[in-house]
Amino acid sequence: MEFNFQPTLKGELLELRPLRAEDYHDLYAVAADPLIWEQHPSRDRYKEEVFKSFFREALESAAALITNAVSTNNQRNSGAAFSLRGAMV
Repeated sequence: MEFNFQPTLKGELLELRPLRAEDYHDLYAVAADPLIWEQHPSRDRYKEEVFKSFFREALESAAALITNAVSTNNQRNSGAAFSLRGAMV
């Protein structure tokens, strides 16, 4: 039995699903704030060219996920990408 690195799980408050290319603009809108990366090892990830490379690697990993808050009408809110196969956080 093969392990699914990109499941879709949905609860009352959160949804976890595979990262998709169309998530880029929503994630970068949040990631563009330098204060988010202030204490992160990749402090320059707020720069678009750096974030774009990170995002591309996350997509290529086939293990990147995004979390979304579930509202009463099931609209997505901002999320965060991470990898189950490596340190992509």
